[in-house]
Amino acid sequence: MKTKLILICALLAFSGKAVAQSRDIGLQVGLNFPMSQKTMIGSDLMMGITYGQFYYNGLGFRTGFQYAASTANINDVFGVPVAFAYRTHSKSAGERLESGAAGAWNQMMYRGTHRSDATGVLGGFLLNLFSDMEFFAGATPGYIAGASSLEVEKRHDFSLTLDAGMSLNYSIWRFDLKLTPAVHYNLTNNYLYQTATPLRWFFTLNGGLSFRF
Repeated sequence: MKTKLILICALLAFSGKAVAQSRDIGLQVGLNFPMSQKTMIGSDLMMGITYGQFYYNGLGFRTGFQYAASTANINDVFGVPVAFAYRTHSKSAGERLESGAAGAWNQMMYRGTHRSDATGVLGGFLLNLFSDMEFFAGATPGYIAGASSLEVEKRHDFSLTLDAGMSLNYSIWRFDLKLTPAVHYNLTNNYLYQTATPLRWFFTLNGGLSFRF
């Protein structure tokens, strides 16, 4: 009986390794913007570690750890994001160049062919040069260590946000340069601006570097 159990566990472990297509771990740094026009609060710097695991059908999950020295004028905010994710098929080098050229051409057709539009054409080329895209949705439980500020009242220490976003991955060998925009909804209503305006919607824009293995 013990031998059978060992064989079953070994088979499960081997099958789990065989099913997983890729894993990645990396660092990210970005900005967090409150999405409210009724406030004068600027962007905040955030950073974190991210880990993802994906399978042959493109489905997977992503988690990690993030820290912001300040969010909405309140110091020391920690979070552990957990999300379901989907990664598209990785494009070949030729497909990437073709996609980049198409992006540049679309910018030329939209903006015209004036020299002053060269930056837009270059941007269209670079933005479409990605190797694959990733879409994710999930939640981030967290802890807000800092105290209320003059403008913003902290209503609870623990927080929970609902998250959705995407990532453009630019692969160089096993490394990925990542550009990740996302939106977040503060479900626990932690931030109250000037005792009247809840700050619930946030937008983040992160850049990062990860290693696939």
